[in-house]
Amino acid sequence: MSWAVYAVRGPGGVRRLDDMPDGYEPPSVGTAEDVVAAVREVVPDVDASKPSWLALRSDEYDVEMTIGKGVEVRDVTFYLNDGPRSIPIVMEISRRLGMTPYDTESGDFLTEESRPPVPPPLAPDEIKMNKPKWWKFGRK
Repeated sequence: MSWAVYAVRGPGGVRRLDDMPDGYEPPSVGTAEDVVAAVREVVPDVDASKPSWLALRSDEYDVEMTIGKGVEVRDVTFYLNDGPRSIPIVMEISRRLGMTPYDTESGDFLTEESRPPVPPPLAPDEIKMNKPKWWKFGRK
């Protein structure tokens, strides 16, 4: 399960996504090339083979970034897949771009203490649907 984090240059003082003014147009953080260059300062081996979708992977983090297909980048969405250093990487890239990262689950800005969302427990019907049938185990 991946965890989405949205980063944008918001108006001053906005601490939650819900507090963004309606119709707010974030300013540009630069071109796609500028953004890739900033990411390379933090993660030199970033996979930028797809210009709008960057992959940052190591034993310590697994993060993907969408920067859009436009000339100017106005916001970024990070998808944190795994790894203990994923949050610090996202925070460092956001800082270099002058953006604030927001946890899309809670709407709060991302901190070192932020944690990915915990999926809700399965309902009894879901448990029953996912329970393997006895005849699928085979016999010896």
